[in-house]
Amino acid sequence: MATSYLNAYRTPLETATSAEIAVELCDAALLRLRPGAAPHQLEEAQQAVCALVTMVNPDAGEVATNLLRLYEYCLHRMETPDDDLQSVRATLGTLRSAFAGLTD
Repeated sequence: MATSYLNAYRTPLETATSAEIAVELCDAALLRLRPGAAPHQLEEAQQAVCALVTMVNPDAGEVATNLLRLYEYCLHRMETPDDDLQSVRATLGTLRSAFAGLTD
């Protein structure tokens, strides 16, 4: 499912850098994480974060491990939509800014 989600946001993938794809996936998730988001919007945001997870090489060291932990945190918070999603938005926004810095 994550691969098809990536294809929807970047065609063709071969021309995009990992950072560019990550920026687009963060944007996709952030767009759907609004107060009072419908269940399908939360599901789409979760799919975007899952696609981010698939991009991480778990053997790449501490940075990769920390990214996976942040994504896990985001997914956990999105499982309970009654929670305030502001912390998820802040986390993804910070990651998006970092990825955008890599594309400059």
